[in-house]
Amino acid sequence: MINIFFVPGMFGSTVEYVLRSYTTRYTPVDEIIGNDGSMHFYTKEHHPRTKQLIFEKIKTLGPDSITTPKYPFKEIHLLEILEIYKSLNIFSSNILIHADSTRSAELNILFQYYKIAFGQKFQLGLEIFAGSNEQNIINWNPNYKHWSEMQPWEFREWFSLFYVVWVKEWIESANQVPDTFLKVTNTDILFNTKSTLLKIIEFCNLTLSKDVNTFVGKWISKQKYIVNEFNLLDKIVTYTTINQEFVWDKLSIVSEAIIQQRLRILGYNIKCDKLNHFPVNSKTLYNLLERC
Repeated sequence: MINIFFVPGMFGSTVEYVLRSYTTRYTPVDEIIGNDGSMHFYTKEHHPRTKQLIFEKIKTLGPDSITTPKYPFKEIHLLEILEIYKSLNIFSSNILIHADSTRSAELNILFQYYKIAFGQKFQLGLEIFAGSNEQNIINWNPNYKHWSEMQPWEFREWFSLFYVVWVKEWIESANQVPDTFLKVTNTDILFNTKSTLLKIIEFCNLTLSKDVNTFVGKWISKQKYIVNEFNLLDKIVTYTTINQEFVWDKLSIVSEAIIQQRLRILGYNIKCDKLNHFPVNSKTLYNLLERC
């Protein structure tokens, strides 16, 4: 049995698709790479997202099954998920997809935004980032009952502070699994796509059935718009801190939050009170900076 433990957005669907469609053991599934770059258009064999769902299909799984548990679940974290898998004796070829830094976690936040929050198949909205954080939103207004009541500037500032803590589990997970696991990062898959997929196939003792070059080329091209936005954030921070003219199109609110956090790390706060419309040029943003 192959188990792929991954954080949403970290290409678990892509990995399962390649194992099924490019190895001799499995029956290929239709290739549909969404306009958003996602591989969410085929039915994964066993994709538990809650503790209960781990058990629901477990009796139907065979030695060649592929499971793709996300982590963390809303109610439990990776270590307990691993304990459940171990107790059910369904460990075999185990793969962990994780982040290796806050920066690679930030990149995954953008993938979650464009493929899960506002994707072609999934439109779960900002709820995937906010969850039930009523205990935090009252810091902005004690009358708030739900995060959706926050103004954009409040949500942006809250998320810029919150995500750094939130993504630590994505990074620390690499130290929580045994050395028998194959550990790959989201950036391994994104930037070294073919070699990483071939490494996963070899680890699972599978045999490649056909060349993956054409698929890999298509897949990479569909991810570029997110990578381009991620790289744009570096330029925005650089040009802003040196007060050099630079203009960009309106960004997603999570990208704005990442900019706000990166400026904070460099020693700058943004005068963000009532800043519901984030600047789209570096000169305006520079004039909103103040030293921490």
